[in-house]
Amino acid sequence: MDQIDSLREQIAKTEVILAESRENFEKNPDSYSARLLLMSTENYLADLLKQMDKLQTKG
Repeated sequence: MDQIDSLREQIAKTEVILAESRENFEKNPDSYSARLLLMSTENYLADLLKQMDKLQTKG
């Protein structure tokens, strides 16, 4: 259960970063770094959610 709690915490933190990244991208749509940060954060969150799904289906 400890691993699931850790993942939940990482997911929550990443969701906050994702919201900030979206806001930054909306303010700077032509910024390559803003676009890269948004895409990277979205992909990282997707990976975390997949890990969570695997752990929950295991147990």
